[in-house]
Amino acid sequence: MAMAYAMTTKRMATTWLAGAALTVGCGPVVDGGGGSDDGASSDGSGSATTGVSTLSTSASPSTTDGSPTTASVTTDVTVTATATVTTDPTTATVTTDPTTATDTGGGLPNDAMCEFDSECASGHCYVAGPLGGLCGECNTDADCDVGGCTAPNPLAMPPQGSRCNVGEYGGGCMSDDACGDALVCASIIDVPGIIEVATCSECVADADCDAGQLCAPDIAVVQVTGVKRCVAEGSLANGQSCDLQGSGDSSCASGHCALASVMGILDLGVCSQCENDVDCGAGHPCQDASVDLMTGLQPAICL
Repeated sequence: MAMAYAMTTKRMATTWLAGAALTVGCGPVVDGGGGSDDGASSDGSGSATTGVSTLSTSASPSTTDGSPTTASVTTDVTVTATATVTTDPTTATVTTDPTTATDTGGGLPNDAMCEFDSECASGHCYVAGPLGGLCGECNTDADCDVGGCTAPNPLAMPPQGSRCNVGEYGGGCMSDDACGDALVCASIIDVPGIIEVATCSECVADADCDAGQLCAPDIAVVQVTGVKRCVAEGSLANGQSCDLQGSGDSSCASGHCALASVMGILDLGVCSQCENDVDCGAGHPCQDASVDLMTGLQPAICL
């Protein structure tokens, strides 16, 4: 899905994405009816029969000898007219295409819940899958004069709709074109079919950083955002987010970037004391890293 902070982007499924207040130990480094007539039925539909008549005539011719003989000729003429009324003239019939969005007035303000663009005064209803939609300033980068579109945050209290940015560090984006000089559009969170977050960041990969530095994510779960920035090797403390798919271990001071799963839907990396029991002394198991609904990312520790 190619969306700015595209929440794909066809409330996250389960308790965490329905609005639980998540916090992260370390947030991102971000700067900044009718009548009856002529027999018609009262509901405006039916048939009416009118103009029924019979015509009879008689003739009395004479016989050849002059004596009268009476002959009777009767002609029946029946005229029937049927009028069919299929629509009550006082009622307008409207056919609605079930695939067409219903316009409820188009007056909903930004940050209001919505389903369709036509409901919002701005003309933009940013729908983020099961998280629902919010009226905002944009749906894509193209809706903004400059910069990109920062997606809404349905988990905020109160929820916040999408906003246009100027391509600043941490601003939502769909491509590098939306970002300011020296910044690139990097994927931060990606849960196919549910949510995708991309922001203007310092790097996408280690190669974008200077020698001796690594590209690492800094994720703020409750804000549903984050950035990728260049950090020195071994500089991240336990509890800070790290790159599970890349050089996460090398970025952590402990040398361990452990898996923290969010309801089995989203996997995040967090610098930790250990990744498994082998990393701990004999008789000391490694307690898995996690995402706590009150305190945020929790590192794995040796018990």
